[in-house]
Amino acid sequence: MDRLLVTGGSGMLGSNTAYLARNRFETRLTYSAHRVEIEGCTSVEMDLRDRGEVIAAIEGFKPQLIIHTAAFLPAKLCEENPVLARAINIDGVGYLCEAARNLGAKIIHISTDWIFDGTKESYVEHDAPNPLNAYGRSKLLGERVVQESGSNHCIIRTSLYGWNLRANKFCYLEMVLNTLEKGEEFLAPDDQFLAPILVNVLAEAMFEIYARNVTGVLNVTGSERCSRYHLCREAADVFGLNGDLIKPVPLSSEYFGITTPRHQSLDVTKAKALLTTRLPGIREGLVEMKRLRDEGYVARLRGEI
Repeated sequence: MDRLLVTGGSGMLGSNTAYLARNRFETRLTYSAHRVEIEGCTSVEMDLRDRGEVIAAIEGFKPQLIIHTAAFLPAKLCEENPVLARAINIDGVGYLCEAARNLGAKIIHISTDWIFDGTKESYVEHDAPNPLNAYGRSKLLGERVVQESGSNHCIIRTSLYGWNLRANKFCYLEMVLNTLEKGEEFLAPDDQFLAPILVNVLAEAMFEIYARNVTGVLNVTGSERCSRYHLCREAADVFGLNGDLIKPVPLSSEYFGITTPRHQSLDVTKAKALLTTRLPGIREGLVEMKRLRDEGYVARLRGEI
């Protein structure tokens, strides 16, 4: 059984990936600020800012695959702490790639749709990036570190939603659902567009990327674009909540506290040609998200049952 090391094990993508991988790989997850334990996985504390700690953690486990999900977030913090953003989103990536290259391990590096300026409705892999904020700039520079590292790598640009391991941490859609469950209004831009993917589907795509040794840059998102407002209305409908509580607003820098691209959608033509993993549309992904909750997946992920 191959060994898999997942960074950012307390985050949404890292925790779900480790949980889904634990019966396919000998799986170890890393954490920094928030200690986490997932049944069937081992875990280790690792500070991406510390080269020696990163090298030791990886060489001590000797994985064949590293999935790098950890990042300095939320994005607004990158504007406020550019030095820390660089240390984690750029320098730390270099340490991981160095260790991967030395071991001959493959590294799957998670990037973002925020490396673009949002002037096009949809972006392909070879479009020129032009990030609008510090988070996007740090992630773009992190991509370049991976590309220049000499490691066997695949860079995935994506946009995610799903269930978090930590009950007190929420992705955008979890915030929507929690707000509606309280009977409160939620404001959502009707002029910002994206094509998000359920985190569980992305994890399956990454396992296939490793099995097929896909390399280079790959967009892996949902196959359908929509506005944030439409996404929220669809989520309300799927989860049986009051969609009239969702109010459309124009996009502004105040919404996220930073300037963000108006169009975030990524073209997944290349991914569909390379992978058999199905990249769902908006409603299909939301239905699966609800099924996971209803059938106990979230409780099992969190170790509640």
